[in-house]
Amino acid sequence: MKKIYIHSSCSISIQPSFRDDYFFDEITEYSENAIEVNAPDYKEFIPPMQLRRMGKSMRMAVYASQKAIQKAESPRIDAVITGTGQGCLRDSEKFVEAMWDNDGAMLNPTPFIQSTHNMAAATVALALGCKGYNMTYTNNANSFESAVLDAILYLNENPEHQILIGGLDEISEKTMEFWNSAGYVNLENPKIPIDINSKSIGEVNAEGAGFFLASAKKPENYLGVISAVETKFEVQNTEEFIQNFLEKNRIQIEEIDAVILGYNGDSRYDGIYETVSKGIFKDKPQMIYKNIFGEFDTVTALAIETGFKVLEHQKIPEILKLNNLERDAYQNILVYNQRRGNNHSLIFLSKE
Repeated sequence: MKKIYIHSSCSISIQPSFRDDYFFDEITEYSENAIEVNAPDYKEFIPPMQLRRMGKSMRMAVYASQKAIQKAESPRIDAVITGTGQGCLRDSEKFVEAMWDNDGAMLNPTPFIQSTHNMAAATVALALGCKGYNMTYTNNANSFESAVLDAILYLNENPEHQILIGGLDEISEKTMEFWNSAGYVNLENPKIPIDINSKSIGEVNAEGAGFFLASAKKPENYLGVISAVETKFEVQNTEEFIQNFLEKNRIQIEEIDAVILGYNGDSRYDGIYETVSKGIFKDKPQMIYKNIFGEFDTVTALAIETGFKVLEHQKIPEILKLNNLERDAYQNILVYNQRRGNNHSLIFLSKE
């Protein structure tokens, strides 16, 4: 698998991560579930009249993509590839509720038009005037990883192009009710930062978006490199899954300077991380990130941005430390994620 270079990024989350200088110096605390994003001033990139008609996912996507392009000082975008686990949930719910209330008659078409999963990527392309390849992947908690895999394939075939890769998800009232009925939601002790040692049941759900400008050619300035990605729905032996990934991509375990693990405080599934934390990664500096960002299907986009920030600053913020191990220098970081015991993924990040 050939590597791709990440020129720049921008994320929107329940933390003020949209700030250019954000390095976890300010952590917003919450004592609730279904946490909405700490929103930037969308009017910086979106005219007020357009903003009024946009759903949450569309707003986040346009702002984050435009900010990433601005940081890279690169106006040319040849393709837009996104991943979303849930799509534009709020507009989907509006349409279904209106259809129910009106017996299918006299419906406002806007919620239906904006309810499709590919609406965010389409809105980004329209805002940029990009008429090239446009794709959205919906694959539960592997949605963003699927977009990254496609981006790697696309850039291998089109090495002269520059593209946007994004992951985004929003929360909604009805869906939270469904998840609560299914036992997914932590209602007993929901809080951010999450105490992963509390042995709670359920997730602290949030929303967010992360966009990256990428190319196959090495630019003058860039954040880092994505050189390997793998996903698997079911994994019987986590350490074997990781070892096979490393062997397949010719990565020595000694080359990994730190790992980012997707602990989310749900004791039913955090044991999967604990197995590798105390096993194959026991001698590695370990980070968490959902303790401040919450859980959603494409939260790995924020994990990747976090990894690149650590590579840039060459230190791990205290709030993200899972153990007290440190390295003199950080060159390679491995991200491992799963959700509810399925949809496992590995992403290898490098400074060079």
